[in-house]
Amino acid sequence: MQKPGNVLGTYGKSRSLLFTGWFLAALFAGAGALVLSLVPGPGSTVRFDGDVSVLYGVGYGAIALGVAIALGTWWAVSSQPVFVLHENAIQARERKGTRTDYYADIEDLYTFYFGGIGYRATPQAPWVFIGARSSRYAELSETLRMRHVEQRGERLYQELQAGRTVEFRALPDSVALSKTLFASRNMDYPMQRIELTRGHLTIQGKSIAIGRIADVTSNSWVERSQILDVDGGVFHTMHSNAVMSFDVLVALIARLQQDAASAARA
Repeated sequence: MQKPGNVLGTYGKSRSLLFTGWFLAALFAGAGALVLSLVPGPGSTVRFDGDVSVLYGVGYGAIALGVAIALGTWWAVSSQPVFVLHENAIQARERKGTRTDYYADIEDLYTFYFGGIGYRATPQAPWVFIGARSSRYAELSETLRMRHVEQRGERLYQELQAGRTVEFRALPDSVALSKTLFASRNMDYPMQRIELTRGHLTIQGKSIAIGRIADVTSNSWVERSQILDVDGGVFHTMHSNAVMSFDVLVALIARLQQDAASAARA
């Protein structure tokens, strides 16, 4: 039975969010205390000719706001899941429990355009989302994607070698574009299928031989990815973030092409 393996890193609760929230809380609470210090009292040299109740209202209101910000920040940070990357699996630890997904089992890994990742093992499994504000997010996302390419890619490669067809899923371009604009975590949309065999790639009824694929390019400025053929033509164009597990798909195409080139030289 496969085991998660050694721990590579633990990520999750954002210290920067905690620091910012508590700094603002202290700022408001300090301002409130300063205002209350202006209330005239016995032995006080402070002179205030207005309604003293205004000072009480502003002072206690600012302190109450500071307390609310501190509590809200604590709640937001404490409710963030903690992600533990192992050699073979990722664990999501939340208040409701711990979920373990092996990299090789994750069928869909979606990267949001402005940061954040969602993943699930099967279409029936609920999505797990990793926010871009998670601590050390860049390291977390890079390691997760690399391990996913290595281990999911190896499993699918073995299936291809056995003559089977492997499938990838993709959001419609219009939906992928909307996620660029609004970053919605709603993934309940009809998915388009991409089929890959040892010899062909098929997208929306169009098929191209693996050996005729020249390059897969992505342009972040226009948010488009293109699959180009050896004649310089465009076989298919899609939104840069439409395809689930896109890194795995590209790596498999490259590996199949390397196999074909090695066989041709033999």
